[in-house]
Amino acid sequence: MRRWSNRVATASTFPPPGLFTESAEVIAATMARPEVSPGGLGAAIRMVTFFANRAGRMLPAARAAELARAKALLRDRRAVAPRRPPAERAPGRYHHVALGPALVERSGRGWVMRRGADEPPIPLGPDAWSYLRRA
Repeated sequence: MRRWSNRVATASTFPPPGLFTESAEVIAATMARPEVSPGGLGAAIRMVTFFANRAGRMLPAARAAELARAKALLRDRRAVAPRRPPAERAPGRYHHVALGPALVERSGRGWVMRRGADEPPIPLGPDAWSYLRRA
């Protein structure tokens, strides 16, 4: 049976293969790195949730509990992450600590980052601004 989730390609997180079979601590530490989740910790939490939802009923209870613990660790990390005040957020050219040069622009009510003209936009959460420096 083919499912829509097989065709999903994300532009906001880049988890390494086999990551979600690891312990909660390893999952949280890896997903929190800026090169894996350039959109911030919110994107990391959403990717773990997506993986658990994609597995559905086939996910063993022990693995589901481990993924829930990884999400809790990421939420705890996000709660203590420094956030820039809204006055410092502005469109323009930035340097992402892991991805390099990027163009930040408004998209509706939120912000997105583009690495190149033909690249898909990466949504930026409030904590993602800590990865950006003015170019």
